[in-house]
Amino acid sequence: MKKIISILLMLSLMMFLVACGLFGQDEKYEEYDPEEEYIEEEYEEEYEEEYEIIEEECEYDEEYEEEEEIVQRVFPVPNSILALFLTSSDMRIFENANAVTEEQERYLAFGAFVPTNNRESIRVFALGESGDHAPRLLRDFWSITDEESAREQLERLSVADGQAPVADDIFNALVLRGQTDDVDIVDVIFGNFDMTGLDNVYNAAVARANRMEDEFELFLALTEATEDERDDAFELFVLMQFVDRINRGLDAYRDARFMLINSFGFTEKELYNIPTLAAWDYGRAGFIARYSYAAGYLGEDEAWYHIKLAADNAADVYSSWREFTAAYVLGRALAFGSSSADIVDTLEFLLHHPDSSFQTIDFHITS
Repeated sequence: MKKIISILLMLSLMMFLVACGLFGQDEKYEEYDPEEEYIEEEYEEEYEEEYEIIEEECEYDEEYEEEEEIVQRVFPVPNSILALFLTSSDMRIFENANAVTEEQERYLAFGAFVPTNNRESIRVFALGESGDHAPRLLRDFWSITDEESAREQLERLSVADGQAPVADDIFNALVLRGQTDDVDIVDVIFGNFDMTGLDNVYNAAVARANRMEDEFELFLALTEATEDERDDAFELFVLMQFVDRINRGLDAYRDARFMLINSFGFTEKELYNIPTLAAWDYGRAGFIARYSYAAGYLGEDEAWYHIKLAADNAADVYSSWREFTAAYVLGRALAFGSSSADIVDTLEFLLHHPDSSFQTIDFHITS
């Protein structure tokens, strides 16, 4: 009994350290999403200079001023630099030079979130300056280094077999049943927490624990577990990752839900009636396909195949850009455990700006 109590106390300490970011924070989940923090430091200053130029143009361009006034009335908060950049004259020149068909533009719109956040056009297949950094971005954030790894990721994302199953598990097994408070690891260990319907979350926790060899050895040392107790200790370690994954997701979900309701006018009914959070995978497939082509890992036809497949699958499930967006945001929160604060400007542009593809293109193909 003393041994169990000691381990539980140690687990409580470890969970506290995890929450503080001091232990067990694996930098990559199975798929790390670059939209959390991707603006290359080496050309941040260049972006800032471009912003200054754009702002100066707006001061003297009456047409820009009129457009800004329109945007101010539409947006829930003042217009962002992101919108100014995406609608700048330089961006228009780039889009006109790399124009695609209306049908292709619709397919690209399903992968709009990450490119928009990274200040890339979603109206064309070609990429701007960030495309020059595609190999490093894919390698560092997605472990994509060649044709094979690019295909592997896209084959999963295009059919929602990436992180979406984890998000759906938490959403269906907990959120829809009214469980949005943090889970207590002690309840999990002693069987007082129902793990039914959370198989994908558990499997992801096992995979993560297997990657954290150094952290597990430290865990063994701190708990003074013997070699005979190694398997039991590993199971406890897995449960730590399991609880951490759920709690990080639920914390981010509460944040995302508050934002969607209070900043973008979604209703509780809309959010609870979302059929699946597969949009989190579908919405990233197009981005990965474009960057994989830019990196030279895929041919253009194959990249378009995955873009179209993800778009068609998404259109089969969702009824509108609005529903698709909500599913993407909640899926991102529950699976990725990341705050939604860094995509507010992106959502404002996509959902409200008159130049957004979400405003100019039908969600479903019309005959």
